[in-house]
Amino acid sequence: MAATIPFTDGLMLRYLRPENVAALLLPAADPERERVRSLLVSVYDPACLDIRSVESVRVDRTEFQTAVHATVAVHGSWDKSIPATEQARATVEIPATPPVHWIDMSLETVVTVKAAPVGSLLSSVEADAWAAAGAAARATHDAFERAYRLQYEDPPPFDPSAPARSLPLRVSTLIFDRLDPVGALRRLSQAKRAVDLASPRPEAHDGAALLASSAWLAVFPATATDETSRTTEQLVGDLLATQGFVAVFETAP
Repeated sequence: MAATIPFTDGLMLRYLRPENVAALLLPAADPERERVRSLLVSVYDPACLDIRSVESVRVDRTEFQTAVHATVAVHGSWDKSIPATEQARATVEIPATPPVHWIDMSLETVVTVKAAPVGSLLSSVEADAWAAAGAAARATHDAFERAYRLQYEDPPPFDPSAPARSLPLRVSTLIFDRLDPVGALRRLSQAKRAVDLASPRPEAHDGAALLASSAWLAVFPATATDETSRTTEQLVGDLLATQGFVAVFETAP
């Protein structure tokens, strides 16, 4: 009798093949590539980057069972009141051995997209010389606004023929052997916090800070055999999306 492989182990073996990782990120049933879009907007603020199409995804590195050690801030104080009043406070960060957060699969990818300009562009500045001099003296934002008349124009329309852009994207994947939304949310939130603390976020993009160090995929066993099951999977996906996570349902190996 063949041994039964646990769901998580079986998926790691499946994802050893690059084509299966590609199918995870760009499934055939997702022609608009909404899965990758959702991963992107959890890292790149959509208010600063209007993604119109996902052209391709390149996976540069795949790592299984990555350990992430959280850090703990330890606060202490020391007071002395006799004969002189003295006080000292210190904050120390030390590596925390427990808990260790395990990332089942970590992907370093580059996503090629076409994006439209976002935000109004400054077209001209008109200044009142006397008011500008006063604003310089007061050096406040309100004084500057009163002294200068700023004219904005709408950004240029989206040009489909414009060159595509390459966006680095780390994708952290947790695999769950059963459908447990509460447990999944807790584990995802804890792991995300640990990764954000342990890994510096990539450099700002277009002058805007990135939202997180990594995008997050939660993989569950696919059990949808009827309309009720499919609705449940959709609701679980919607629930995780409220926290910036992307749910995926895979058939057992």
